[in-house]
Amino acid sequence: METSIKIPPHLVIEPSKEVIFYMPKKSDAAQEISVWLKELNLTDYKGMVMNSKCMFNRLKNKQCD
Repeated sequence: METSIKIPPHLVIEPSKEVIFYMPKKSDAAQEISVWLKELNLTDYKGMVMNSKCMFNRLKNKQCD
């Protein structure tokens, strides 16, 4: 039986090998980050959590430019 891991909205920043996850509430996501990175097949990337939707959307929109 395969379990489905719910990965929050995220941005992959290729040049610096970072993934930024958006979590609306403060949470202890440090343990989850490694699971999400593994699920995304980005184990050699650094992961971080951002709690501000505004800042996350700014970064997301900047990535599109």
